[in-house]
Amino acid sequence: MGILIGILPAIFWGILPLWLQKVGKGTFRSQLLGTTIGIVFVAAAIHVICGYQLSTVNWVLFALSGFCWSFGQAGQYYCYTHLGVSVTMPLSTALQIIGNSIIGGLFFGEWEGQRDIVISLVALVIIVVGVYLTNGKGTASPNAKPRDYVILVLSTAGYWLYSAFPLMASVDNKLQGFLPQSLGMLMSAFLIGFFSYREIVDGATVRNISSGLIFAVAASTYLIAMSMIGMVNAFVLSQLNVLVSTLSGAIVLKEAAGKGKIAYLAVGLVVLIAGAALMVTA
Repeated sequence: MGILIGILPAIFWGILPLWLQKVGKGTFRSQLLGTTIGIVFVAAAIHVICGYQLSTVNWVLFALSGFCWSFGQAGQYYCYTHLGVSVTMPLSTALQIIGNSIIGGLFFGEWEGQRDIVISLVALVIIVVGVYLTNGKGTASPNAKPRDYVILVLSTAGYWLYSAFPLMASVDNKLQGFLPQSLGMLMSAFLIGFFSYREIVDGATVRNISSGLIFAVAASTYLIAMSMIGMVNAFVLSQLNVLVSTLSGAIVLKEAAGKGKIAYLAVGLVVLIAGAALMVTA
């Protein structure tokens, strides 16, 4: 059951990039703010319906988690436009899997014994190979610059902390912290858009509330999966969203023209998924 729940975030996170480009549109700032507003609506409803109670310490930890997430998400939204979805997603996925696996596996003790560590490290190598194959066949935006790749790499640290802070919280179910986490997301989204307020006070921000509803389903099921199967397994499974998002970017958004490039994308994704599957069995 835990593995099935762990796959749900992958489906909804995989749909999100295409939804943003086709429906939400706008700048990365309006996309981010609209998304966080939608997330808060869902998180507040869950919190009230379930009657969750949190200590001050746990509230702060989840709020910090969400605060860091917005910086990671802003970098990814920015790169959807400047690098392309089919280039951004595989590279972002690899960085997230590697970082979160090491944090959860080594620092929080989810890798138990030498066997787990060896298998997990081999899986990470396979994942990197899969991403190289996939990312090398995606077509970056003609205006892509080296700094765009730097922004993607640096902003990924926000995703690492997004997953790490909930592991420090003492709660029965990580979903209990969804509301403070969403409020942290909203706060940092406002800060990111504060000096470009004209970009966030428009129709795109309103349209992207629907993006937040999609993300909220993924984020809430991810928190549940973390409680059931641990951070490493939950995160690796959730990042199979790259299968949906990369292929949709290549085919629907036409970021990889020709059957040859799509075939290379498919091979890279198969290798990446194989590495993820090995990681889960560790």
